[in-house]
Amino acid sequence: MSRSMKVYPHWVGLILVLLVWALACSPSETVSPDKPAAPASTPPATAAPTQEAPRQPAMTGKVIFQDDFKGPNNGWAVFTNDFGEGKYATGGYVLKSIRPSEIKYEAYTINSNLTALTSFMLDMDVTMLTGARDDNFSIVIHWPDINKTGVEGTVQPSDYYFIVAPVDMEAKSYSKLEVKGTTADTAPGWFLRPKQYTCVKGINAVNNIKIWFNPNVRFLINDYEFFNQPDETINYVNRLVKDNTMKGGTLQFGVNTDDPYGTPSFQINRIAVYANNP
Repeated sequence: MSRSMKVYPHWVGLILVLLVWALACSPSETVSPDKPAAPASTPPATAAPTQEAPRQPAMTGKVIFQDDFKGPNNGWAVFTNDFGEGKYATGGYVLKSIRPSEIKYEAYTINSNLTALTSFMLDMDVTMLTGARDDNFSIVIHWPDINKTGVEGTVQPSDYYFIVAPVDMEAKSYSKLEVKGTTADTAPGWFLRPKQYTCVKGINAVNNIKIWFNPNVRFLINDYEFFNQPDETINYVNRLVKDNTMKGGTLQFGVNTDDPYGTPSFQINRIAVYANNP
């Protein structure tokens, strides 16, 4: 054996002792009993993406009326007539236009709990069950006819219409009178002219509809706000209510179609109405 290949047993033993000591004194990670260490093969966790904040604040205020349709006891009419039908169904209230005719018929419902409204916020979920193009669901704020001028054929204040057509992905809104600052037309006055919007969901999908009424008129579908603007008719209505000339508007829901032989049906899944006192 050459000198370069000679092994000295006492140096080998010393080296082994030093290695054992070094390993025994190296720092180790302390594992909390309530937070075990992740395996070495687990990649470092990444923060979950921050969810986009809602575009509009949640509805707040005193609850005037609400219904989840778990029971048929909240005042919705059950009917069948020449215009259509209204009935309770599993999970909601169904409104259907049923009469084929060259005359356009609208099936609508009125709940006695939703009358004499003057300042409110509406939040509701609606699903189109059957229908085609040009079939729509409407929310109408109907005011008592007040003839303030004495001229025949002149009535005040106006009604307000908020309409969604799921198959067409269309939304529109107007009143019977001119809407201040939005159009030169006198009848009807458009808040939102008919137009297709990607925020409107189609048949068998839930569309959430929100309406603020007073001090401004606001209209939203699936938290997308179409407009937020004043209308002079509201001030006029408020004066009539304050003077006890009238008691306020009636909230109505309708189903209609531009097809004379259409038979659309919509289901109201949930509704809540809140006081909105600016």
